Amino acid sequence: MRRVVSIIAGLSLLVLAGGALAARYAPLPGHLSIYAIIASPFLMLAAPVALVVLGWGRHWVASALAGILTVALVVVQLPAYFSETPRPGSLPVRVMTINMLFGQADPRSVADLAKDQADILLVQELTPEAVRGLSTAGLDGDFPNRALDARPQAAGVGVYSRYPITDSTRVGGFQLALVSARVQVEGVAREVTVASIHFAAPWPQPIDGWHRDFAAFPRTLADLAAQSGDGSALIGGDFNATVDMRPFRELLTGGYRDASEQAGAGRQFTYPSNNRRIPPFMGIDHILTRNATAASTSTVDIPDSDHRAVLATVMVPRG
Repeated sequence: MRRVVSIIAGLSLLVLAGGALAARYAPLPGHLSIYAIIASPFLMLAAPVALVVLGWGRHWVASALAGILTVALVVVQLPAYFSETPRPGSLPVRVMTINMLFGQADPRSVADLAKDQADILLVQELTPEAVRGLSTAGLDGDFPNRALDARPQAAGVGVYSRYPITDSTRVGGFQLALVSARVQVEGVAREVTVASIHFAAPWPQPIDGWHRDFAAFPRTLADLAAQSGDGSALIGGDFNATVDMRPFRELLTGGYRDASEQAGAGRQFTYPSNNRRIPPFMGIDHILTRNATAASTSTVDIPDSDHRAVLATVMVPRG
């Protein structure tokens, strides 16, 4: 009886874990595939459980398969827990990104956190009312340089900077706003390119807009890389995608890296925030770096927002 129960349970767990691994490399044509990939990091835990169950039933061949799958899943996840070494002589630049939930996030909390822990603030779902609220909260005094495209509801974004902004651009071709800017960091020879982005959500509306944004963004990343040359680039915002989604990982080319992975911070969940029933279980807010190395990243709850803020200390080479 033990062998029968263990083989049925063990193989079922193997199927779940194998499907979770396969989902990382599969296309995402619709909502069901999105839901599957969101669940995949949790379903991967079925592999070591399958190893124990099959070993308990003495199914050695199946146990070996479970062991191989467990190792494969560990190898996939392990790089996110090892930090990289910044270039010698790099300077720290603190970056914060926050989705303000239709501009409703508490402006004083956003301003206080930014004033305490950021040099560059990237904002999404920035409404005209939110701009006024942040100003009233005193953000302008510490972040006098701005490149904003405030819009109603979820469409607006903005860049706030302690450093001088020498140029800024509103980038078209996306469902929501995208703003880039060039920032002169004291002690850094080349201007740093920064951008605040917000991709269309893949759910509950049709997924087509999300696919279009991901299809268009590599060209924008290439343009930003060309503008920055051998200088640094810092791109942050609400990507509406996790590291398990292949379209997001395909952005990490041409020198672009995910800051949390560079810092060895592992998985950092940002959504949903401030939900009493459901803790954050998706990491959809990210900071990308190019020609720079994130030394640390963290997340912080912001009152009245459904996203956690992401904070990163990025080491930017001087020249």
